[in-house]
Amino acid sequence: MNEANSATRVFRAIHEGLQATEKTREPMNALILWTELGRGLAGKLERQGADRGLLQRLVVSYCKEEPEMARIEPGVWAYRVEPEARLSPEEAGQALGRIQRSIENELLGDAGDTGGDERQREYFLATVRGWFPVGFDILRSMPSLRDADEARLRAALGVWCERYFPRDESGPKDLGVRTTKGHAK
Repeated sequence: MNEANSATRVFRAIHEGLQATEKTREPMNALILWTELGRGLAGKLERQGADRGLLQRLVVSYCKEEPEMARIEPGVWAYRVEPEARLSPEEAGQALGRIQRSIENELLGDAGDTGGDERQREYFLATVRGWFPVGFDILRSMPSLRDADEARLRAALGVWCERYFPRDESGPKDLGVRTTKGHAK
């Protein structure tokens, strides 16, 4: 399997799925669907034994590579979608199902053979590689980010993913460490 070619086909399948309806073409709705696809990928990683929040940490660390990069909070660039233009839960579910089927068709073809563990790993990596850059394209379609440079887009996507992707919520209590208020003397 050619992973670069497969990632390109996944990228195209996601884009086509987002362009399928007027509501899924709306950039904020598209970003929500992209986020839900990412949350699904994160869940798949966790079910395979990866740490909770691994995908979130990878995306955020990539997006914040430059230490002086300013945070671009969603309140600066995100906007409110009018109620009639929002995706209903049913529409979101249908769109996600359509995109997932399209990705499977691109990767598996008509045979539908998922192969062994190594082949499934290749499919998963191709899906992640195809999915990730779609987020940048969606941000570029936002009115306030249309002319943004790469660093600004990375900052915006990093903050979005940091806020809306699953993360490891464990803390000292989960490790059996008791925390107390006050200072030791």
